Amino acid sequence: MVVKPSGGLPLARVALFSLRVGLLSNLLGFKDGREREPDPTEFDVRPAEAHEVERAMALILAPAGSAPGSAAASPAVREFLSMAAERGVDLAALHVAVHGARVVSAALPVFSPGRTMLILAPAAPAGKIAEAGARALVGPVCALARRRDVQLAQALIDPTDDVMARVYAAEQFARMAELHYLHVAVPAQVAPPAAPAGASLITYAARTHELFGRAVIGSYQGSLDCPALNGLRDVEDILDGHKASGVFDPTMWFALIDDRGEPLGALLLAASPRGDSVELVYLGLLPAGRGRKLGEYLVRHALATTAERGIGRMCLAVDARNTPALKLYYRHGMSRMGSKLALLRDLQK
Repeated sequence: MVVKPSGGLPLARVALFSLRVGLLSNLLGFKDGREREPDPTEFDVRPAEAHEVERAMALILAPAGSAPGSAAASPAVREFLSMAAERGVDLAALHVAVHGARVVSAALPVFSPGRTMLILAPAAPAGKIAEAGARALVGPVCALARRRDVQLAQALIDPTDDVMARVYAAEQFARMAELHYLHVAVPAQVAPPAAPAGASLITYAARTHELFGRAVIGSYQGSLDCPALNGLRDVEDILDGHKASGVFDPTMWFALIDDRGEPLGALLLAASPRGDSVELVYLGLLPAGRGRKLGEYLVRHALATTAERGIGRMCLAVDARNTPALKLYYRHGMSRMGSKLALLRDLQK
């Protein structure tokens, strides 16, 4: 019931960060009506040099409306660079597009376990030169990803960002889903729910690895959660990606099984690296587990697990078209923080 590709800097955490600091909507102040169509050969596309890293990240992270070179983005840049260092983000992969002597756009591919990549880039670049610079970066960044055996490239943009939607569409990215980001304050004490009749929970371990894989893959059947991803990834890549979301703790991964030991569903949780929230990384039910209020049970268990660890907030991402999941989460007091449009490109094609 939440977005399936995750890992490294998880999609939910990256999106929450960008929702908090804002994304750049107008960097260079070009006037569309007076610009000629730029020739792609006019751009020097290359890895950012050391002295260009902060400038490049300022382009990616600056709040809407801030002027070029403004210090307004500096706190966001410092926070991101600190988070990137904590999470092992490869800043050597940061690329820039230079037009004349000026960096006009930038793109940072965030590589994750499970052979996925999330591209971070400026939002709604203003003017033909900035838009062309953004497009000039996508191909080289995807080529770098293919050399690193990445299978899926992803991007998160504002649902109203027609410019970047156009940029990515031109580079073979397709719409995967609009994601709604939800959160809820978790009380200090939440009573653990009683297990449903004929069902019980087990936690992740080496001996249960295969069962967890079957639980996750089985829950994709008929799922309304990002169905465009179904069949694109190997189960080991999927589990590796989920393990890289937040701080992996096997005692926070749960499989719901029936009396025969067969999987009915999966609930995967992870504390944030800073310990200020728990991410509901994945919740899914197999067809045999649907229509039995087992989703209610798993959400209540997630809240109780979060409270037990003394953490006061839980967050997640959910496909906006997944009405049953949205209703489930809203019944448990969750509220929407924002939305992103998730775009996808299969790099194996």
